[in-house]
Amino acid sequence: MTPARRAGAAVLAAYTGVALYVTWAWWTPLGGRISAVNTPDSVLFSWLLSSTPHALGAGELPLYSGLLNAPTGINLMWNNGMVLPGVLFAPVTTVFGGPGAVTVITTVGLAGSAATAFGCLRALDVRVLPAALGGALFGFSPAMLAQAVGGHPDLVFNLLVPVILLLALRVMTGEGNRAAVLLGVTAGAQVLIGEEVLFDTGVVVALLLVVLVLGHPRRARARARGVAGRAATALGVFVLVGGGPLAFQLFGPLRQSGSPFTTSYFSTDLRGHVVPTQLQAFASAASVAESAQFPGGIEERTAYLGWPLLVLAAVALVVLRRNARVRTALLLALLVAVLALGDELTVDGKGTGIPLPWALITELPGFEHVLADRFALFTAGLLGAALAFALDAAHARVPSGVAVGAAVLALVPLVPAPFPGDDVSPAPAFFARGAACSGGTLLVLPFPGPQTTSTMLWQQAAGLSFAMPGGYFIGPASNGRAYVGGQPSVTGRLFDAVRADGVVRPVTPALRTAFAADMDRWRPCAVVLGPSRNLDSLRDQATALLGREPDVVDGVYLWRDQDPSDTR
Repeated sequence: MTPARRAGAAVLAAYTGVALYVTWAWWTPLGGRISAVNTPDSVLFSWLLSSTPHALGAGELPLYSGLLNAPTGINLMWNNGMVLPGVLFAPVTTVFGGPGAVTVITTVGLAGSAATAFGCLRALDVRVLPAALGGALFGFSPAMLAQAVGGHPDLVFNLLVPVILLLALRVMTGEGNRAAVLLGVTAGAQVLIGEEVLFDTGVVVALLLVVLVLGHPRRARARARGVAGRAATALGVFVLVGGGPLAFQLFGPLRQSGSPFTTSYFSTDLRGHVVPTQLQAFASAASVAESAQFPGGIEERTAYLGWPLLVLAAVALVVLRRNARVRTALLLALLVAVLALGDELTVDGKGTGIPLPWALITELPGFEHVLADRFALFTAGLLGAALAFALDAAHARVPSGVAVGAAVLALVPLVPAPFPGDDVSPAPAFFARGAACSGGTLLVLPFPGPQTTSTMLWQQAAGLSFAMPGGYFIGPASNGRAYVGGQPSVTGRLFDAVRADGVVRPVTPALRTAFAADMDRWRPCAVVLGPSRNLDSLRDQATALLGREPDVVDGVYLWRDQDPSDTR
């Protein structure tokens, strides 16, 4: 093995070690632990990763599922279905369950994203150490860590993103049709990993094109025809690879419009760039308290870069202002950082009333489904590329020890803290033994939703052997607008309310009629109530509606042989 390859192997081993270090609380034991920060999203992706091998095993298309939101089902392409990782990691899911797959994919995503960024920088003739630091900044940036701890493997498994950017750059600079074909294939594969990341990557590619054209107008005019031809080739290949799933999403069942999320919640705070969160090992109690005032939960506070790194970037820009690579990467980092701020400048959690560019594009096609703060993933990655380019260029001008030392010191504030983990609540034995009514529909209580995702774990424990109404997903309401949970039902709202306050509602004629209509539409073979907050109240409410007492079976209350006509 050559020295360069040995150094590369050492870099990859280091990335793997760091990824295991931050996720270790989820590995002990694998499949029995989950993120303690955003459990509902972790459970959602656990379910999604389980649904793909289940669908393929049943000979079904893994782009739609009737197992949630029965009998309507859900379009998985609107729900970050992660079909490709679902296939690749199916053995992990089979052995360790969906939570185990989330842990493995997140860990591989962190280390693998850093590794592909390192590889792409090396392909641009960057030396090993600068490329290693640049790759680390992409794979283990505060933005990536936030999405990882937030249970969003689709935003962490970004192995193809640096490859797409490198191939797009080669298409723009005239390096032949091979790059165009590979670009189409890679972008098409990304459709089946995470569309939001692909869309954001496309925005970065578009900004890169604009920067290159404005910076080199004569060269751009001379290459325009060749670039257009290669771009057409890439688009054609992309349509062949990813066009089918996209067509299913846009023209298939359960089409939807708009977004269930608000820009103000999913945007970065200007102070967030210099105030660390609890995800940084050296964050102080004061900084953690200040960051808690920023928009969103911890999983959406993605802006942090730290004063030392920002100052180092400014110094690099001044000292290496004639270096096109450094200038371009830093300019792109700045542009995407502005996009991540959302439609209004927010400072210390307070809106300033100052409008930002996002307000001009948020209603454009595609952008309505994108969350602004996710662009921070690219801010860090581009800053990592700029750092690598700067260190490489400074090699001949500054003692290497000085330059690398400054870079390492600038990255110290970004050192991650280990992720907190929590035990996965075991499913009642009723579900672990396969449940009842195999292949049919069960009305499972507490009613499945964003706050009651344990029911989706129970369904996984039963091998996805039954469908159920409700669930945590994005789907269209009756007006076609996207909402979390899609079109609500009277029964779902009722049981959500009882679970929340413990008050059993009187069964009025109107409520009985609405409940009977829901049961007639769902046609469950049985009703089952598992462990829950305000369990007794839920049992009493269900008993009042169903008109008979339940049996106690394997840790659940069970109303067997349900006939919709019994509820009228």
